[in-house]
Amino acid sequence: MLHRTAVAALLVTTSILAACGAGTETPEAVAISDAAESDTVSPTPTVRVPRHVDQSDRPLVTFDPCLDIPDDALVEAGYDPKSKDEDVVAADYHTFLICGFRTPQRQYALSLLSGNITFAEQQEKSKDYATPIMLDGRRALLEVPNSLSCAVSIETSYGILGVSRVFFRTRSDQNTEEERCIGIEETASIIARYLPEGA
Repeated sequence: MLHRTAVAALLVTTSILAACGAGTETPEAVAISDAAESDTVSPTPTVRVPRHVDQSDRPLVTFDPCLDIPDDALVEAGYDPKSKDEDVVAADYHTFLICGFRTPQRQYALSLLSGNITFAEQQEKSKDYATPIMLDGRRALLEVPNSLSCAVSIETSYGILGVSRVFFRTRSDQNTEEERCIGIEETASIIARYLPEGA
């Protein structure tokens, strides 16, 4: 399965009303009444329970790449939203929420991994094939573990967001590291736009 290949690559490279009153109120009176209510009543935020919650004391994974990225962002990055393939690496000691997509031409795939291992842990796992970079003001790693993938791991408040391009074995036209990684930072930047505030 495609996303298993992508997960393996990442884990080897590596590892979220109304105003009451008489009908004779003027519009200004209604507006003032609504403003007063908004100052005194705080809405209760809706918090989504992650698809997997581990048994560790690590933070909850607050960004789900299968649920939090709009279709138009995937199209902008060159991937088919309808090709979504979701998975979870379920373990007691960490969480990885995973989502995979393909290009419309089926040339290669995008694997997105949102996990609560620390950036330092990711650095240690990928130290032999990773280059430190900055991406939109965040620490990140450009990772090239093998001839079939190129990835960016981005530091978040809960852990990391991994953005990996995975090539099919039948492809023979992008063999060098430079060719495999062309545009991967731009793709990672598009995906990282949708991290929740503070993540």
